[in-house]
Amino acid sequence: MANSSRSRGSVSKAVKKSHKGVLLLALLFLLIGAAAGAAVSWFMTKDDRFVLNGEKEITLAVGEVYEEQGAEVISFGRDISENVVISGDTVDESTEGVYQIVYSVEDLRWGEYQLVRVVTVGDGDPDNGTEGEGGAA
Repeated sequence: MANSSRSRGSVSKAVKKSHKGVLLLALLFLLIGAAAGAAVSWFMTKDDRFVLNGEKEITLAVGEVYEEQGAEVISFGRDISENVVISGDTVDESTEGVYQIVYSVEDLRWGEYQLVRVVTVGDGDPDNGTEGEGGAA
């Protein structure tokens, strides 16, 4: 048992002697690793985007055809536009109104993210054509 306590004491002394140097190196490596990780992350995601193709707000005359333009998603330098899910209102070109089309993507970079396009059919005024009914001249 005497050897065991002697060896523990020498190990303890060795750790105490090198402790400040080891701590300094560990801190240095931590800072270098964090800086390198931030730089790599920035480089990999600098061109990422989630944007609507075309205009965010579209106005159509009644009867005019709405053409879906979709959205573009670049994540970690890859085009993942095929992952966009389109939901929301169905645009009825024959009925005046305001329709919202929702574009969603779920991805490691973007998380669960949505963009909305507003399509207005007609002038968007529900009282359109009723100026002569009870209105001031």
